[in-house]
Amino acid sequence: MRKNALQKKPRTLLSRTLGRYLACVTAVFLVNAPLFYLILHYFYADAPEDDIMVGMTLLLLLNFVVISVSYFITLRFATHSLWHPFDDTLRKTERFNIAKDEVPHFNDTDISEFNRLNSSLEQLMKRDHESFRIQKELTENASHELQTPLAVIRSKLDLLMQEEMNERQMNIVSDLYNLTMRMSHLNRNLLLLAKIDNAQYAMTEEVDIATLLADTLPMYGALQSDIPIKVSDRRSAQGRTLKANTILLECLLKNLIVNALRHTASGGDVTVTLIDRTLTVSNTACGGALREETLFRRFRSGEARQSGTGLGLAIVRSICDFHNWTVTYSFAEGRHTFCLGFRF
Repeated sequence: MRKNALQKKPRTLLSRTLGRYLACVTAVFLVNAPLFYLILHYFYADAPEDDIMVGMTLLLLLNFVVISVSYFITLRFATHSLWHPFDDTLRKTERFNIAKDEVPHFNDTDISEFNRLNSSLEQLMKRDHESFRIQKELTENASHELQTPLAVIRSKLDLLMQEEMNERQMNIVSDLYNLTMRMSHLNRNLLLLAKIDNAQYAMTEEVDIATLLADTLPMYGALQSDIPIKVSDRRSAQGRTLKANTILLECLLKNLIVNALRHTASGGDVTVTLIDRTLTVSNTACGGALREETLFRRFRSGEARQSGTGLGLAIVRSICDFHNWTVTYSFAEGRHTFCLGFRF
């Protein structure tokens, strides 16, 4: 039983609408009753046949006008209050954010269909909110619990590598160490994707991409010191900053640039170009064009997965979707090009 239930029994929307329509018809008819009387008195008091026909025509037209006006008043004004609870429900549903808000309370109404709708929506939102909470806790706990044994394994492998071993044993230990590092990166990336999907990075601020690149490019360049990274800033004064989550934007730039460095041909280069609302990352290709239909999928097959976790470009797409940005890929003149379109 819903709280604050109304004392009188709710009625259906159809019965409420018909009731108000009949009330409007009655009110309009009573207002026009004197006009009916005058027409009858003028045309039917000792009137010839022609005047009677004219009077009947006028009465028919008047009846049509009365019904039309009643119908218009019912639709335009009388039903407005009837649909007000539905508008309130729709407004609360549109504003509901499963990651931040509690389940909204829908007001009780005297219309049974709206009460059923509100009850169903409230139950659905409660189930979704609880599922979101459980999924969030499971993701965070699983990530935390996985990091601990991985750290222990790396620690043990570090100690083992300090012991005297032959070449075969050293290779096995080295492979195991690299595998644990990859599992750790994979764990962090999966947690990041889950947090993005769950909208846990709601805080945004004004960020200058060029400043962010200048602070982080030396770190990226250390990965491939023989591949130069060129930055070209051709933005206007209006396009200097954009509103974004700094952590996610830094992660996006890192994934794009690291991906470009990993797949740059020997003797090639990586170019980052800023032009107002777009950022372009281009690199000299090792081979042909990539398959765009699978490029941004999680755990896609191909060379990218062999050298990384297979989640870099999937994270890029998720961050762009989170900010309502666009990301596209093209291949021309032996270069891979990723273009980001920002919304300032």
